Amino acid sequence: MAGPVKGNVLTGARVSLVLDGLKVYYCTNVSYSEEVEQFPVEVLDQFDVAEHVALAYRVTFSAQMVRLVNQPIKNRGGIKIFPRFESILDMPEMTGDIMDRKSATPLSIATIHGVKATRYNTNIATRAGVFHDVEFVARRIIDESEIA
Repeated sequence: MAGPVKGNVLTGARVSLVLDGLKVYYCTNVSYSEEVEQFPVEVLDQFDVAEHVALAYRVTFSAQMVRLVNQPIKNRGGIKIFPRFESILDMPEMTGDIMDRKSATPLSIATIHGVKATRYNTNIATRAGVFHDVEFVARRIIDESEIA
């Protein structure tokens, strides 16, 4: 078996976050995960679990962004990441793409469907940059092994 091809190590320097087709500039951190909840079937007269049955599929997604002047989280470069109070019920779902910009052709490392922001936190400190930590819900993640 051949070893890994050099130059294919994925790093933050070559990855960008894209929401609804627009790159999120000055994004410093992105995190996403998938979870399949498994129910242990535990039966009488048996110490070990008889089997596990899938109950639910869940996705988590978060990002940290540098707070830019005149670029609020409710309209950042044309992307309405977090809804205004009046449009909470009307906020559409977004699609998020974690892109590898170094690939010969733009490669989506992961596409996250059904994205909606649920919370953000802004931290302002002395002698430090100001950041938005944003948490999202999502319905599905598709990684590059599933993207046709």
